[in-house]
Amino acid sequence: MRTSSWKWFFVSFLGGGTAFWISDVVIPALDRSEQGYAVSVACPIVLILFYVVVVQRRRSEPGPSTAIFAIFGMWVLGLSFITLAQTVRGNGFRGGSWSWGDFGYLLVSSFLPTRIVEFAMLEGSIIALGIGTTAMLICHFAFERTRWIIPPSMWAALRRVTR
Repeated sequence: MRTSSWKWFFVSFLGGGTAFWISDVVIPALDRSEQGYAVSVACPIVLILFYVVVVQRRRSEPGPSTAIFAIFGMWVLGLSFITLAQTVRGNGFRGGSWSWGDFGYLLVSSFLPTRIVEFAMLEGSIIALGIGTTAMLICHFAFERTRWIIPPSMWAALRRVTR
């Protein structure tokens, strides 16, 4: 992958995940009694705004799909942001008894979609996660069909192996 591809991968992954989940952290800070309705609307809207800005800046530059890697960022960073949002609400990291094992569990669980769905349902952001994922899939198929999900060099290597 070229340097520009790495840049757009990290922007899409980290930026997409952060853009999506930041509303989940900020809204409870402003209104602790909010039950998830504002989050269900705000998270996907901020993600779509992020997507529009990034795609405008990239224009016709080749590289990874912003939408697909934003989905990966939303899902992988989800548990960390959910825990951060719960800290704002008064729980989360504030327990005072967080050990390295707890952080390891959080890290490993970040790659298990079932845990992410479970935590998002418990926290009240599952509808936002579903809307955001669906919106990015639609954006990928509508605007980024030519951008890759698997790097071309890896795809070529996989094709050689299967022949």
